[in-house]
Amino acid sequence: MSKNLVPFAGLSDFANQMRDLIENLSKDNASVLLIGERGTGKRLISQHIHYKATGNFGYFFEINCKSFEKQQIIEAFSTVENLIALNQKITLFVSFADELSNEMQMVFKTFLHKTAKKSLNIKIICSVENSLEEKVSRGYFLPDLYYRLNSVVLNVLPLRQRKEDIIPIAKTYLKSFSKKSGYNFSDFSEEAKTAMENCIWTGNADELINAVQRAFIIGTPPVINSSDLGIFNSRNFFDDNMQKNNESKTLKNAIETFKKEYVTKILEENGWNQTKTAKVLGIQRTYVIKLINELKIQKK
Repeated sequence: MSKNLVPFAGLSDFANQMRDLIENLSKDNASVLLIGERGTGKRLISQHIHYKATGNFGYFFEINCKSFEKQQIIEAFSTVENLIALNQKITLFVSFADELSNEMQMVFKTFLHKTAKKSLNIKIICSVENSLEEKVSRGYFLPDLYYRLNSVVLNVLPLRQRKEDIIPIAKTYLKSFSKKSGYNFSDFSEEAKTAMENCIWTGNADELINAVQRAFIIGTPPVINSSDLGIFNSRNFFDDNMQKNNESKTLKNAIETFKKEYVTKILEENGWNQTKTAKVLGIQRTYVIKLINELKIQKK
């Protein structure tokens, strides 16, 4: 395994099962389809499968179908095809595969056909945020390409469904960032651990990792405190703010107050950039503007 690869951390049944699956999937070249929300660690899982199989020998090649332009995708498939022709071991990770246009799906299908004879030299791993079955049934995704890609299907759970993984993941990246940065952070305060466990991680593991990274910039060693993480503790918020008067205890007011505080927090974290905020919240930019107006959110 690569020395720079962060371990797949967690204490949940899911994390334990995933470690076993990574071990098993590294032993053959069956294609893998990872389904899960953004930020759940699909790329990390792919990297672990790759390095379990090849160590530092071979190439981990990623095609991001959401950010790559048409020509970039075509060139990427061509590059991988050339490497396979040279008998190089390749893991091809195709992220956001459901974003491929019909034309690019045909390019992908042609690539698979051309490399079929060298199948022992390549492992295909694709990731999507939602099941492809509906797109196939509606004619938006080629059925034969789908069946080629889903030899093994893994559902990657969001962080809210495996809360026992939050602290192990945070500690794993605390150790990794300490080693890389030279800042000697040794642990999280108990308050920080509670805040992390109670936080609504809409961005899943990626958001948690970003919070830990932020703490290395804001905090002072050796212990990371809750304020260093910059996370919004929903439980403390309701304890502090929902007890003020009887009116604020109504469900409607509680939801509106929480929504305003949370959207404000995400806006602040992203420098009040509405496009970035929309991406984190998983909504359209126009809806972010609507929320700002409806909730009377003002830049502090």
